Amino acid sequence: MLLCVWTGKAAASNPAMFVQTSPAMFLALEPVLMTSPPRAPTPLDYLDPFRDRLEEVAARDYMAGLAVAVIDQGELVMVYTAGEEEAGSGRAVTDRTLFRAASVSKGMTGTLMALLENEGRLDLLGEVPRELLPLPRGRSATAEQVLAQRTGLVPYALDRAMERGSELYQLRDRFQTQRTVCRPGDCYSYQNVAYTSLETLGAQAAGLPFELAMQVWLFERLGMDDATIGVDDLMTAASWARPHRRRERVNGLPAAGDPATAYDTTVSAAGVNVSLRDMIAYANAHLGLNQRLPEAVLRRVHTSLGDTPSQTRRLHRLSERIDSTGYALGWRTYNWNGRELLTHSGYLSGYGAQIYMEPAADFAFVALWNADGDAPWWLFPTLMDLRTGDGPGDWLDQLDE
Repeated sequence: MLLCVWTGKAAASNPAMFVQTSPAMFLALEPVLMTSPPRAPTPLDYLDPFRDRLEEVAARDYMAGLAVAVIDQGELVMVYTAGEEEAGSGRAVTDRTLFRAASVSKGMTGTLMALLENEGRLDLLGEVPRELLPLPRGRSATAEQVLAQRTGLVPYALDRAMERGSELYQLRDRFQTQRTVCRPGDCYSYQNVAYTSLETLGAQAAGLPFELAMQVWLFERLGMDDATIGVDDLMTAASWARPHRRRERVNGLPAAGDPATAYDTTVSAAGVNVSLRDMIAYANAHLGLNQRLPEAVLRRVHTSLGDTPSQTRRLHRLSERIDSTGYALGWRTYNWNGRELLTHSGYLSGYGAQIYMEPAADFAFVALWNADGDAPWWLFPTLMDLRTGDGPGDWLDQLDE
């Protein structure tokens, strides 16, 4: 008779890890098993409890699909996928399933523009022509200031008009009538529509349409083999996640809807589609693990150009962890109890995306999901608590959903 002996939690999810033996062999092994010293803790012990929290989030009734990866000390130590492209479809989410990157696209635009500058094709300190971004009072902003969200415009200028259906060319002339909160460069003020003024500059510098410049100069260079731009290319992919919106339910499940949004026209700010595999490649490049981005580009993109006090206030629940925040070229910077983090999140209705990196530790967390709900947003604080010992990692337990 043969017995199956579980070798640990990994074996529970992988029958190939069963050990087959006879009763006599098992009895012979038993004293060894009982007297073996406990395994010494390792720096990666946080992954097991974090996987448990991932499974809790993936099981919530409003979730459809979730894809997560963790890089630590330069090694890919976790790849986790769960759920379906569309709830009830039977089509499982994989590391090749496309999701909307949403505002994570801004860091990709910043990287592209810094690459073009590094090649001598573009001066980010040059002013954006007023025909592309006519700021109030005759003012102009540099490309660097637009990338760093320091145009001086009131936050989210003209987003509502775009959401109501106004075309970008119609909105451009309206910038000069918008309210301002400071002079260009003097303060942080988050924008989406204003970001699109960079697309013409990028296209001219690359000698290609902006979407093709992103493909050739960024996606191909970094090994982001699945990445595309726009809703049409999303919907023709072999595997793509449908948006699952909590407010639209069918038979108790979030309903999959049309992935198109008003923000599809803001390619530079929110238009990229990515798989988990793409996000891993993107993180590896920004950590400098594969030398696909020059050091000068990494320094240029990652250096904060000023504090973001409104973002720090938004993160008030994390005030015991995050001391200050800033904005670089399409990237946020956080000080997490002395650890310097680079990050950006993105949201479009029915989708979420995140990337967090700690370059000093060659660490990155990337996540993509198609669902509305708070729980996925609290995975990273949970991970950081478990990894650093800064707290109990109980953020998910505090949610009222």
